Amino acid sequence: MNLENFYIVATDPDEPALQVNISGPYLTRKAAQADLEAAIDEAAELDPSARLYQYRICKLACQKPGVIQHMACHTAVR
Repeated sequence: MNLENFYIVATDPDEPALQVNISGPYLTRKAAQADLEAAIDEAAELDPSARLYQYRICKLACQKPGVIQHMACHTAVR
């Protein structure tokens, strides 16, 4: 991973200060764009109000996984 990577970021329109890295890191903006619709669908499965959020692709100095990747890493399939 790079020091700066692309993430799909969700912002609550009623509280713009509330921003969450939904998905990522991605090495390219094109890769994040290709995953955008699926990431929104997965966020809406976790929280139906996520359909109301505003989504954008940002390049951030971060290497931590987004919420979706973080949850996938900690979910055991039985």
